[in-house]
Amino acid sequence: MRDFIDKLDAAFEKISLRFGGKNILLLALALLVAMLTIIVSDYWIVKIQKQNARIALVRSHIFEANQLKENLFRAESAQRAYLITLDEGFALPFDYAINNARKSIDNMQTTMATMLSGDALKASLNAIQDMSSSLEAKTAEMTLTLNLVKSGKIEEAKTIVKLGDGLDEAEKLVSLSEDFINKETQTLSNLEESRKRTILLTRIAIVFGSIILISLVVIVISQQLKELSIRGELHDKLTAENERYENEIKKQRKLLYSMALDHQTDSERERQKLARDLHDELGSILTAAKMDITWTMKKVSEHYPEVTEKLKKTNKYLDQGIEFKRQVVQDLHPSMIASFGFWPAIQTFIEEVAARNRWQLNLELPAGEPQLNETISLIAYRVIQESLNNASKYAKASEVSVHMLQDEKYLKIEITDNGVGTDLESLGETTHGLSGMRHRVLAIGGHFEITSKSGNGMFTHALLPLDIDKYDY
Repeated sequence: MRDFIDKLDAAFEKISLRFGGKNILLLALALLVAMLTIIVSDYWIVKIQKQNARIALVRSHIFEANQLKENLFRAESAQRAYLITLDEGFALPFDYAINNARKSIDNMQTTMATMLSGDALKASLNAIQDMSSSLEAKTAEMTLTLNLVKSGKIEEAKTIVKLGDGLDEAEKLVSLSEDFINKETQTLSNLEESRKRTILLTRIAIVFGSIILISLVVIVISQQLKELSIRGELHDKLTAENERYENEIKKQRKLLYSMALDHQTDSERERQKLARDLHDELGSILTAAKMDITWTMKKVSEHYPEVTEKLKKTNKYLDQGIEFKRQVVQDLHPSMIASFGFWPAIQTFIEEVAARNRWQLNLELPAGEPQLNETISLIAYRVIQESLNNASKYAKASEVSVHMLQDEKYLKIEITDNGVGTDLESLGETTHGLSGMRHRVLAIGGHFEITSKSGNGMFTHALLPLDIDKYDY
């Protein structure tokens, strides 16, 4: 039994998959059951209507047969009253009763043909014909007696009545009517019993179909609720997984962010250390060398003028080396920031670069020299430094604008030149200066953008968050 149930479940699963799922198959079965219930119910209802029609006809036959007996009795009563009283007023009820009795016979013959066929119809018509013949015989006897009375032959009429032929015929007609009524009553009983069975079958079909339909709908609803519950659980699991992954991603981003800041800090420290070493060690060496050359020039100037001239040139080379060392140290770590603050340092740097390149400068700085975080000030300095160095080397510009604006949350830097510009797509990510600026700004959660076209100059836009400790991805 268990194997059979498992095979049935497997077959149902296979069929449901072919038809698009269990719910679709169950709904299709529910629709089929509903259609079958409607068809079967309609068939039984039509059958009940036909049975009701036959029952109504049979009841009409019984009614007409009873009416036939009643009219017969009325005709006999009118006949006997007329014979006794000789009152012409009883002739009219007699005619009325006889006509009604004949109508009852005609009605039964007419309706019987619509209800029966074959031998059953022939037998019923024969029974009705017998009642009609008996009625006509009785009617002839009663009519004869009435006509004799009307013609003054009262004794002859009474003699006919006393013979008893009319009474026999009346009893015969009553007996035929009773037989017909009994037969129709049995037929009526059979029809009513058949109708009860039909009504019972109709109710069973409706109830059974409704139960199956409701069961299928309940199964579909329970299946849907189950699927919704499973989907809800999956949704909750996915939500939990997404939250976990989001938290993990945030942790990783914060870690990368911290590492990027640490890298920039370490890089700046290395730059500062290298700048200090160059300033202290190399500066001391170059200064000592210049002092020694100056001393040598004094000693040999009188006896060796040619050597003195050579030493003067060497001294100039040392001055150039000292100036280059100073510039390298300044590029590695702007000491003016620590000495004078960010805003004086950046203003001095911008004006020096503009003067060196003979640019027409449009400089706009925030009023009041607001305080900046050390990391933000160094990144801003590097962005401006790299942008102006690129403009100095490649732009061939005559006008440069540097605008710096600050609000409660951001420091905005915009640098524009009217140089030759460049095709940024051709540069890609290979330009270390541009990549370095972008990475510095993005590492603290800022926004960096460069716009340029050949012949249209270059526009650099950087947006730096001021409170980088609260920055969160």
